[in-house]
Amino acid sequence: MQRQLTRRPYGHGRYVLNSPSAMEDEYYDPLVNASQLAQEAFQADPVQGERLTNFSEFNASRRDGDRSGPLSGVQLHGKIINDPIHGTFRLDAQCKVIFDTRQFQRLRRLKQLGMTYYVFPGASHNRFEHSLGVAHLAQKFAMQLWSFQGAALDVDRSDVRTVEVAGLCHDLGHGPFSHVFEREFLKRKGILDWDHEDMSAKMLDFLIDENHIDSISPDDVSRVKAFITSGHGVGAQEASKVTLGGPTKRWLAEIVANGRNSIDVDKFDYLARDATYCGVNLSCNFNRLMQFSKVIDDEICYKYTEYMNLYELFHARALMHRSVYTHKKAKAIEFMVVDALLEADKALKFSEKIWDASEFVRLDDNILDYVENFDFYSSIFSLRDDSTETHIRAAQRIIERLRRRQLYKYVTDAPIPFEVLERGRWEAPSAQDVINCYKGSDVNLSAEDVIIQENKINYSMRDRNPLDHVHFYDYIESNEKRKLRPEQISSMVVQNFEEKRLRVYSRNPDYKYVNALHEAFEEWLGKTFGTKAIASTPAKTLRKERTWSKPK
Repeated sequence: MQRQLTRRPYGHGRYVLNSPSAMEDEYYDPLVNASQLAQEAFQADPVQGERLTNFSEFNASRRDGDRSGPLSGVQLHGKIINDPIHGTFRLDAQCKVIFDTRQFQRLRRLKQLGMTYYVFPGASHNRFEHSLGVAHLAQKFAMQLWSFQGAALDVDRSDVRTVEVAGLCHDLGHGPFSHVFEREFLKRKGILDWDHEDMSAKMLDFLIDENHIDSISPDDVSRVKAFITSGHGVGAQEASKVTLGGPTKRWLAEIVANGRNSIDVDKFDYLARDATYCGVNLSCNFNRLMQFSKVIDDEICYKYTEYMNLYELFHARALMHRSVYTHKKAKAIEFMVVDALLEADKALKFSEKIWDASEFVRLDDNILDYVENFDFYSSIFSLRDDSTETHIRAAQRIIERLRRRQLYKYVTDAPIPFEVLERGRWEAPSAQDVINCYKGSDVNLSAEDVIIQENKINYSMRDRNPLDHVHFYDYIESNEKRKLRPEQISSMVVQNFEEKRLRVYSRNPDYKYVNALHEAFEEWLGKTFGTKAIASTPAKTLRKERTWSKPK
């Protein structure tokens, strides 16, 4: 009996299969879009999916015992997501279990781009939607490889589900204001042995224990944590150990966090999402990369025609770092926030909460509002203490400047000559080194008011070409992989894959002070590099700011 598509009484753009046996089909979910069923059919068996003309054939084939595809044994239940970047997609039921917890919902309160939102008004997206997008792409990439290579990969639906959950949970361990917390605040606190990947693994354990989740086996939890940490250091080794079981499945770990060459769905999503919300156009085709890939010798390889597409991926990353992630105004705001957090931490001690997941889960972007309105909260919860007063007031003065847009001033910057970096003897100057080069006498420069930032922009592997760590295949049927040299593809591929620039900022916004600091930095450049490096912006008369005095 042929089934007909009819709209549900309450709409929502979804369809049901009008058949007496519809609810008897253990694989049928009445809340899944018809288009989603078609997509699943094609992914399960591209050949069969191509020739099916209606859903009655699709469901009948599955009821009659033809369950050899990737969807075998799995009910089509989960969470329907309508995403502005990837459209409508469905997350697995195990993802839904994690989705509906306070630990995961915390990601709604973490801006994806931290303080960049203060410069790019459209960058209001959070770690929450990024994590959903990574989970979707992880599932999509794994299913594409599985449907293409089938039994040769020795994987099953549980492997795909594990990768999807890893994509969903990979950012659970991010602190307030995303990378600012880890790379700026903790670094200035002298805490160098903490990273958000390891905290994501701890947060996953805490999430599962706190919510009494038993639908995810301990083995799968270990694999998810290994996939999350596989992109760095010891985590990559642990991922290799955990995924061993018969033939190695290290390639699964490369989908979410690729420690081999940094090509993973995390990068696919954040570049597409961040560029969209910041109004930046990128030229890389992420979907094409997934389509023209296959697993050879336990490694995800790409067709040789995708070399320039992959090059554009890393070029897009460098572009986003240059124009968005390290925007000079955004960095000035980050320095202000870090200064405020450092003062507040002397009283509130939240840097001591980063080791225990049950305490860390309370830290999010709202911490700045808490410090700003400490008087209100302290009156309610009796938190006031004479020892905290001084530090809280200092933090509040910085936040007040931020609210009034009285920002730290960007002075200038200069590239560090490549030959200096190549010798390996480069060391960034201190603020005092620059001040000592000031020859004037009308301004009294202070090291406390000067910030020297070494800004690095690369193709994700420091000064190395990440494509040197990628293997390619020639034809779709090929089982041999090889590396390609840039000159085999194009003579326009860049030769250097990392640049470093010195940036100078002033906490004192007075235009005379800023110009004096500019002169000191130019003098330091000439003394250190001669004519090999010059400041990127000439000294100029800045408009006078509103009256500002240094906090006592």
